Amino acid sequence: MASGMWTAVSGAKAREQIVDTVANNLANVDTVGFKKDQQIFKEYISTAEREHDRPVGKLGRITDQDLHPVNDKDQSHVVTHGTYTSFQQGPLKVTKAPLDLAMQGPGLIEVSTPQGVRFTRNGAFKMGQDGRLVTTDGYPVLAEAPRDTATNNPNRAPAAVGTPPATAEDAAGTIAGRFINLRDRGPVSVTEQGEVYADGNLIAKLSVVEFENPNLIRKQGGQLFANIDPSKNPEKNSENTTIYQGMLEGSNVNPIQEMSELIRAHRLFEQDLKNLKTYGELLGKEANDIGR
Repeated sequence: MASGMWTAVSGAKAREQIVDTVANNLANVDTVGFKKDQQIFKEYISTAEREHDRPVGKLGRITDQDLHPVNDKDQSHVVTHGTYTSFQQGPLKVTKAPLDLAMQGPGLIEVSTPQGVRFTRNGAFKMGQDGRLVTTDGYPVLAEAPRDTATNNPNRAPAAVGTPPATAEDAAGTIAGRFINLRDRGPVSVTEQGEVYADGNLIAKLSVVEFENPNLIRKQGGQLFANIDPSKNPEKNSENTTIYQGMLEGSNVNPIQEMSELIRAHRLFEQDLKNLKTYGELLGKEANDIGR
């Protein structure tokens, strides 16, 4: 009977985390370029562990077909398996601001931060005090890196979290050479391929990249993402992303869907608490009445 109580406890804990995740999604329904998060859970059966047959986590919502048959084995409970970010396309909104850029496709734009190269879908750019094209937080937007003629690979500074370049001076020089300077230039136009023109002259091409496995991209705050393992998730110049000037990509959060999920999670949480109360009453009767 105690194992059944822990099943209810794990279910309530899982629903609590869903509520937190959905609440954060709803709070960012109007955030430019925001990508919603979703929780990942898996069913855990102690008997399966003893049989060296551990269940495998699955991305997305768990259905009845994904659960292991319990039969007469130990009762199962829910184990948190982390979160993942949905990179589903968000709606495009017209702003007519020349430095607002929206992306349609899987790409992300590279920016330079004190922690290294990061990536963003928030195209609400501006010209900084030094004349550079920067994000709303003041991080310089990067141009596409020159390619190594021998390997045809872009000469980018390492973007891995916690992976320093050979020297700080080399990294600073490489990155600084990719800043986009708009000072004392005429009207700016950006093509669908990310080419930046000023006074009709090509001055840079935005560094738009995509990854083989988006699930290895992690949020870093401030609408920035980091590639946590470049060796397993190499980046490449995006050929499947279109840039639209004078537009911004909205959040991919569907408020109606998220509210429905929030209500569902609250109701299931209440049901788990009722189950806990029932188990507590049964255990009380077992301790006080059966012994008589």
